[in-house]
Amino acid sequence: MLRRDAAIGLEMAKPLSLSPDFLKTLEELTLLSRDDLSGVVGADHRSRTLGPGLEFSDYRRYSSGDDPRSLDWSAYLRLGKLFLKTYRTEERIPIRLLLDCSESMNCDPAKFSYALHLAAAFSYLALLHLDTVAIAPFATRLSKPLVVSGGRDVFWTVAEYLGNVTAGGQTDLYFASKEFLSRFPSRGTVLILSDFFDDEATQRSVEILRMKGHDLVLVQVHTPEEQRPSAYGELRLQDAETGQQRIVESSQESAAAYERNFSEFCVRLQRVALRNGGRYARAVTSLPFEEFILRGLHRSRVVA
Repeated sequence: MLRRDAAIGLEMAKPLSLSPDFLKTLEELTLLSRDDLSGVVGADHRSRTLGPGLEFSDYRRYSSGDDPRSLDWSAYLRLGKLFLKTYRTEERIPIRLLLDCSESMNCDPAKFSYALHLAAAFSYLALLHLDTVAIAPFATRLSKPLVVSGGRDVFWTVAEYLGNVTAGGQTDLYFASKEFLSRFPSRGTVLILSDFFDDEATQRSVEILRMKGHDLVLVQVHTPEEQRPSAYGELRLQDAETGQQRIVESSQESAAAYERNFSEFCVRLQRVALRNGGRYARAVTSLPFEEFILRGLHRSRVVA
């Protein structure tokens, strides 16, 4: 089979679609950021910084060069000292999606489709709150991202874009993360949709993204078979990305040991996310993606 790196298909494919009923349900949710979780920002999904604005925040002593229009003269009459009123200004938080489009995500077509629909749902949630959305597919390298803003009316652009994303090639999350940082240096919320089958690269990627101040969400997508193998006997296994083959003898005992190892792998991934101030959610493709969005992401405090 001919393989290629993740890319945007040259031929126009059918736009990805979410049902009208599900889109209506999404309008009742909010995509949370790290500041939301600490109570700094309310449900409108914005960060707040001091600056010119309408909401009063506090007083501070007047310094030479400050705008005298912000002086509180009533405080001066009471205390004989000059104080400035400070206000809060609202700053939109950009939402960025790193979408794994390597061949391992396509070993079961339902797996890659699941990740694409999650990306569409995350994008719609962000657009509902007028945030800027960037979708960056990656395999060994980062593909050309889509950047959109302007509310739900531009969601069709996202649906069309995702309908043309293809999967192929090997994974290099660390290199893709470095490319991502060069294209998007400003801080924001970064959601990584992947199977994360490269432990070391995942850890290094999370660390460099966190060092740059990004709010991280790791969304692990896998099939039931990847968690719990159902085939027994002598098996010829092939690596989906490298093509390397290996013959193994599978029994109920070895399958149970594999399942324990997979569970430990998921725990390690969760710890990497939490240790770096991020969040983690695991999506099994046997669960409808709509249900995962509404329940699984709520338990992980990704949406509210």
